[in-house]
Amino acid sequence: MTLIVGIGNEIKRDDVVGLEVTDRIAEAYDLDAEIRTMTSGRLMLIDELSGHDRAILIDAVATEDGTPGEWYQFDPATVEPDSGGGVATHNVGLETLTTLGEAMGESMPEVTIYAIEVADPFTYEEGMTDPVAARVDDLVSEIGDAISEELAAAM
Repeated sequence: MTLIVGIGNEIKRDDVVGLEVTDRIAEAYDLDAEIRTMTSGRLMLIDELSGHDRAILIDAVATEDGTPGEWYQFDPATVEPDSGGGVATHNVGLETLTTLGEAMGESMPEVTIYAIEVADPFTYEEGMTDPVAARVDDLVSEIGDAISEELAAAM
């Protein structure tokens, strides 16, 4: 079974985008997947991911050169592990999560990440910045379609 997890924090400006997009994809698409959102500590992802065949994570990312509202799809195995500026699920890299999960005897899935470029994931304030908020409808359609295609290809 595939698990889709939207990750974020509702009170940290753009960090909420993963939660919002995931909730709206769940409403708009009939996907053969279990869909959840997660706002707790990232080590809890081990429990969420364990036992699933595949996992899709939707989360915010802030890179140096990205444009807020852009999104990227990638396999975390193609990114340098825990490099400080690489793919990290809020201070804990996915390679570390996978290694810890496997060391604890958990079956860890194949993971795909949909990362949404944001302007401000750090300020404690509700509401997304204008450039990210303006793209939410398109993000739901674009990422929802990409996930649908990914799931169809996996069958």
